[in-house]
Amino acid sequence: MSEDEGIGEPIREENEEEYSGPLYGIKEREVYYMCLNCGYKISKSELDQYRSMQCPRCGYRIFIKLRAPPTLVKPRRVDAI
Repeated sequence: MSEDEGIGEPIREENEEEYSGPLYGIKEREVYYMCLNCGYKISKSELDQYRSMQCPRCGYRIFIKLRAPPTLVKPRRVDAI
């Protein structure tokens, strides 16, 4: 094996399977973008339907990623050791 072989490749087990479930109980959310020119809000899945990343209304190519709404999490009681 030379020095160049295997560099940057992750080591995987042969029987390792891809896990597609939520990681640590965090559910995936739809990602939304907003056109900087006209303010049109569009989801990532809807934007993927178009050939290039352009606003369907005005054709502008600059988007900003909208923040996800805050999630209300009930505080948990943790026993000290």
